[in-house]
Amino acid sequence: MTINYSDEQLCKMAKNPKEKEWAFKMILKIYQERLYALIRRMVGTHEDTDDILQNTFLKVYKYIHTFENKSSLYTWIYKIALNETFRFLEQQKIQKRIHESAIRHASESYSFDIQSFEEEKIWILLNEGIELLPTRQKLVFKLRYFEKMSYAEMAEILKVTEGSLKASFHHAFGKLNEFIKKRAL
Repeated sequence: MTINYSDEQLCKMAKNPKEKEWAFKMILKIYQERLYALIRRMVGTHEDTDDILQNTFLKVYKYIHTFENKSSLYTWIYKIALNETFRFLEQQKIQKRIHESAIRHASESYSFDIQSFEEEKIWILLNEGIELLPTRQKLVFKLRYFEKMSYAEMAEILKVTEGSLKASFHHAFGKLNEFIKKRAL
C-alpha cells in the first residue's frame, strides 16, 4: 500500500526530528530514480552518477529545514542535483586539463588519432557533439531533448528567462546539426 504525501507534508515531517528519517526515506523513494536518470545522462558513468546522487541527497537531508515551499520539492532537489553535477563536471574539466598537460609534457611522444570514424552512428555523433557544447547550451539541450522539460520549468530551476533558454537551445541545436553533418560525411 502506497501512501502519497504532498511536498508540504513531507517537508513538515522532515523538519520534525521524530519524523525526519522516515520523511527522508520517502523523499529518496520518490525522487531517486528520476534524479539518477538526469545525472547519468549528464556524466555518463554509473559510479560518478552514484557519487553525485549521494552528495545531492546528503545536501537535501542537511538543508531540508530551509526549504520554503516556494517551488515544488522536486524543483528544489533538482536544482541541488544540477549544482552538484556542475561542480563534478567542473572538477572533471580541471582534472582533464591537468592530465592533458602532463601528456603533452611527457618525454614519450605518442600521437593518438581520437577522431575514429568507425562508429558513424548518429547517436554517437550526437553525444560527441553535446560534450563539445558550452556548459549552458549542453544543459539546456539535455533538459529539453532528453528530459522533455518545458522552457517554463527550466526557467524556474535555472532562474533565467524562457527567451534565453530558447536561444541557448536553438544555438545548441544548430551547432549539433553542423557537427553531425561535418562528421557524417
